[in-house]
Amino acid sequence: MNVRNKRVVIATAVAGVVFGVAGAQQQSANAGAAARTQAPAAGRVIAKGPGYSIVEASPGSGNQAGETRVTDAALETLHEPIVCQGQRVLNIDNRNIRFDGNAAITASDGCELHITNSRISASGIAIRARGASVHIENSEIEGRKASIDAARGAQIYAEASTFRGAARRRGEAAIHDLGDNNWL
Repeated sequence: MNVRNKRVVIATAVAGVVFGVAGAQQQSANAGAAARTQAPAAGRVIAKGPGYSIVEASPGSGNQAGETRVTDAALETLHEPIVCQGQRVLNIDNRNIRFDGNAAITASDGCELHITNSRISASGIAIRARGASVHIENSEIEGRKASIDAARGAQIYAEASTFRGAARRRGEAAIHDLGDNNWL
């Protein structure tokens, strides 16, 4: 390799290092600007990537365990229960329902019931499940006799919800607490 070729190789290497350092400094400056635009109350960044950022919430903010924020829908008063029977899927979302009867919502014989962002109140049993799968998320369930009555292999999955009244299960039935629930 002659002297001229060595100079070209060295110049190319130096330029790559200089531009690489300059690029890294620019990225660092952009990251600093992004950090300064974040809200001061935000916690540490857990994960970050193109188009997303997961930030740890501070202890005094956000939805605490047991604190359920549900619907602002108008109150509906029903005199007859809602029944889901057989191989069906029933979704109850963003509802505020008060039941006068003994059993408010009944799921049986393979029904898959999803209750989300709702408030269910009953003078008897709020949710009765028999051989069904019931998913409750971000909801308030209240029953004077029981909030949940599960039997015959029913599977209840509850997350980020508040239950007022006993949660009863018999036989092979199971109630799965997926976290952030408040059982009163």
